[in-house]
Amino acid sequence: MLMKVFDFEAIKKLIARKDFSMVYDSMNGVQGPYARRVFIDELGAPESVLMNAVPKEDFGGKDTPSHGHADPNLTYAVELVQKMGTNKTGEKVGSGEGVPEFGAAADGDADRNMILGKQWFVSPSDSLA
Repeated sequence: MLMKVFDFEAIKKLIARKDFSMVYDSMNGVQGPYARRVFIDELGAPESVLMNAVPKEDFGGKDTPSHGHADPNLTYAVELVQKMGTNKTGEKVGSGEGVPEFGAAADGDADRNMILGKQWFVSPSDSLA
C-alpha cells in the first residue's frame, strides 16, 4: 500500500543523493522491522539510517537514554535529538558538522511521530505517522 501512496522512485533518488542524509529512530518499538524493510530493502538506504530498530518488550529499559519510554519527543528521543544537533528544548547545539539533513522517530506502535531537520526541531505529532 505504501508504494501506491508514496512515490518510492523519487524517495530512492533523494536518499541516493550525496547531499542528503537521514536517520530514523524506531525507539525499540514494533515498527523497527518495517522501517528496515521500507528504508533499507525498498528504498536502498544504508543500514546506518536506522536507530533502535530491534523491538524490545520494555523499549530498551530504564537504563537506556529514553528510560524505556518510546515517546517521540524532545524529552525521550534523546539519541535522535542529540544526533540531529538539538537539545531537549529544540535549540541548536554545536556546529552542525556531521548532522543528518532529516530525522524522524515513531513511538512504540508507530501512531505518533517526531520530525527534525538539521539542527531544527520541526514537529511532534499525535497523528498517524
